[in-house]
Amino acid sequence: VSTQSTWGHLLSVYFFSNQKMVGWRKLQKPGDYSGINFGEEIVLQCNDSHEYAFPRSSIVLSKLLNDLLSEVGEEDAHTTQTAVPLANVDAVTFEYVAEYLTYYTNKQPSTLEKPLKAALPELLDQWDKEYVYKKLFKEGIEKEHEALFKTLMAANFLGIEPLRDLCCAAIANMLRGKTPEQIMEVFGVTEPFTPEEERAVEAQYPWLKESGEGSNSSQKKKKKKRTRG
Repeated sequence: VSTQSTWGHLLSVYFFSNQKMVGWRKLQKPGDYSGINFGEEIVLQCNDSHEYAFPRSSIVLSKLLNDLLSEVGEEDAHTTQTAVPLANVDAVTFEYVAEYLTYYTNKQPSTLEKPLKAALPELLDQWDKEYVYKKLFKEGIEKEHEALFKTLMAANFLGIEPLRDLCCAAIANMLRGKTPEQIMEVFGVTEPFTPEEERAVEAQYPWLKESGEGSNSSQKKKKKKRTRG
C-alpha cells in the first residue's frame, strides 16, 4: 500500500471520527447518511440539492432549527434521522451562515445598538469585521453585496437574530451619509418606488424596518426599484 493511500485513509478516519473538531461538512452524495452520527448531527438540505451534516451543538442561535429539534426530543435523537429542508437557502449562502453559527457555538455575539452610534467597523470585533467586509462584501466592495443580502434573508428564515442584525447594520452602514442618488447608484437602481411598492417592500421585509438603522434605511427602501440589466 502506498504512503499516499495510507495517509488518505488515516485522514478519512480522522475526519469522520472527530466531527466535533471538523464541524459541519457537505455530503459528497446527497441522501447517503451512512457516515452521520444523528445523535450529534442533523442534515440540512439546501434548495439547490446540496446537503450538509451540521453539529447539533452549533444550532443554538437558530430559533427555527431549535424549535424543529425540540419536536424530536433528546430520547429520540440517536434513532431519528433528522433532515431539515432549507427552502429559502442555497448552498453558497448556507456556508456563510454555517461559518457564523460555528464560530459562535460556545460564545455570545455582541449586541449592536440601534441606531448605530458610529461607523460599523468601529463597533465590531475583529472576527465580525472580517466576516462582513471580507466575505459578505465581495473583496470589500460595497456594490458587491449579493452575499450580504442572501445571508440576511437566510438569517431571517432561520431565525438567527444576531446574524440578521449584523447584516442589517452592514446595510445601514453602507448607506450611511449617502444621498438618495448615491444610494440608487450603490444598488444599481434607476427609478424610485411608488408609494404602493414602498408599502409592499415594508410588508415583505419588516425586519429591515425594525432593524433601527435610522432614516438611511428608509431612504434605501424608498429609492430602490428597478436594477440595471
